[in-house]
Amino acid sequence: MLQISIENNFASWRAAARDCLQKEIAPDEIFWTINAANNLFASVSTDENVSPTRKVSAEFLALAETVACFDDDEKWALLYRILFRLVNENRYLLHIESDEDVRRARLMEKAVARDVHKFHAFVRFRKTVIDEQEIYVAWHEPQHLTVERSAPFFVRRFGAMRFSILTPKLCAHWDKENLTFSPGVAAENAPKDDATEDFWLVYYRSIFNPFRLKIKAMKAELPVRHWRTLPEARLIPEMIQNAQDLTRKWRSNQLKSSENKDS
Repeated sequence: MLQISIENNFASWRAAARDCLQKEIAPDEIFWTINAANNLFASVSTDENVSPTRKVSAEFLALAETVACFDDDEKWALLYRILFRLVNENRYLLHIESDEDVRRARLMEKAVARDVHKFHAFVRFRKTVIDEQEIYVAWHEPQHLTVERSAPFFVRRFGAMRFSILTPKLCAHWDKENLTFSPGVAAENAPKDDATEDFWLVYYRSIFNPFRLKIKAMKAELPVRHWRTLPEARLIPEMIQNAQDLTRKWRSNQLKSSENKDS
């Protein structure tokens, strides 16, 4: 059994997988491990002049780059197994949806895509001042390793302001020119309420329609585990209760009106 230690990122795995593929090492002969002394920002040393034994499709590379963000170390063995089978068994493997390896990888891909979507939807910035500079800081708890994948969205949308997005897995920082990353931090570093938060809560309450409330659908779209990081979430229990009270009252009035008509 060959033990291969990599950093927990796509570039490191890709370099190692390319080497193993060239040497025709079978998947069951490799034990993938994550380097304990992992440096998130170390570059991977590879010989770009060495060509792989066979070309790999862009579809697989896109899938692998996404699955690499899934927070489970078993992904590396899975990806190499798919890669080895694509090259040596069936180049159309990714089109076989019933294949167990392909199905697992696709589920991981979907989970990462959902996590990125939640990342974009649930980040809330709070204004603060550090060294006499205005900066907007947010706290988010992604389920997977999606900080680097999600951060460019905020650069495009809020590029005119300095911001930091803090998470337990990795932190993203934008200084109006450069997007950089630093190790994750604890929840204690999360920003506190700012002066604009009250206005946001008033707005959120004003657009809430109690008669369109579907609790199961809401929790599916806004998972409970994100509630404590969202300022508007503090209103949810009260608004649910008020909506239920209003619905019961409306139904009661409708029933009375119907009874009066019948009489």
